[in-house]
Amino acid sequence: MKKVLAAIATGALIATAFVAPSSAATKLKIAHIPKLGTIGYFQAAEVGVQRACKELKATCAYKGPTEITAAAQVKEINAAVQGGYNVLIIAANDKDALVPALKAAQKKGVTVVTYDSDVAQAGRSVFVNQASSEGIGNALADSAAELAGGEGDIAVLSTTPDATNQNVWIEFMNKRLAAKYPKVKVVATAYGLDKPEESTTETQGLIQKNPTIEAIVAPTSVGIVAAAKYVSGSASKGKVFVTGLGLPNDMKTYIKDGSGAQASLWDVENFGYVAVQIANSIRNNKQSVKVGAVIKSAKGDKGVKSRKVIKGAVGNEVLLGPATVFTKDNVDNYNF
Repeated sequence: MKKVLAAIATGALIATAFVAPSSAATKLKIAHIPKLGTIGYFQAAEVGVQRACKELKATCAYKGPTEITAAAQVKEINAAVQGGYNVLIIAANDKDALVPALKAAQKKGVTVVTYDSDVAQAGRSVFVNQASSEGIGNALADSAAELAGGEGDIAVLSTTPDATNQNVWIEFMNKRLAAKYPKVKVVATAYGLDKPEESTTETQGLIQKNPTIEAIVAPTSVGIVAAAKYVSGSASKGKVFVTGLGLPNDMKTYIKDGSGAQASLWDVENFGYVAVQIANSIRNNKQSVKVGAVIKSAKGDKGVKSRKVIKGAVGNEVLLGPATVFTKDNVDNYNF
């Protein structure tokens, strides 16, 4: 797993952050619109959003949709704009479908910052990425190859077919596998829709339909838990290994129960904090977010001291910082 951490960290250690709000700062009214309101990952990010809002004396609301669809998010976007919110923090369910609503919001003076999952550049000011997409994809490939012993069949359990970040990570993972681990083959991809029941069913289907798989890669905090739980309670325990991106509290049981599960993730709470502070920096400090610009971090940022705006897979982005690999030796040290 040291290789996993190194892969993500290499892609992530470029720097940015923020300046304190000026005395003439606009009062912020922030709507946080995640992919789905009930997912623990986004609820953890909301803790960071609220922490930043408290520092900035901003009004903030969690506007998590009840369905993981672009249409549900568009509804929340339009309602937030009509409700007078002047900042939108969004983890997108679709790269393109949200753009018309977001462009309309921007024309009304609303600042849009995406995080976790991006939209086309025209729909936002900047994207806050977990780490470089290539670094995450490489990490997933390295972990899967390690669990498969350098050769063999693996499968992917993703969220939805249109999830921007999932597709980019999987694409980079496949490139890494082809270049570095040619004997590791992805034989199936399933979509659990970021719902526990569907993810469990898809995990079962992957194993039954593909009896040769040695690892399941789930780059989703819901999917990885569902897959690990199913494997832990089945005859596949010790034969099929689960890896991907997951919260330490969610994965703790399966990391420690002998299932051989692995998980890595960034500081999700700080993720929400950074997204809000960047939005404030753009809105109240006229911070440039063009490629090459450097943004100083806010005082309460638990990550790097500054971040550089880089060119990402979709457009301009900044990187949160290095990820943490959760193992049986350190998982008890984290509480999110």
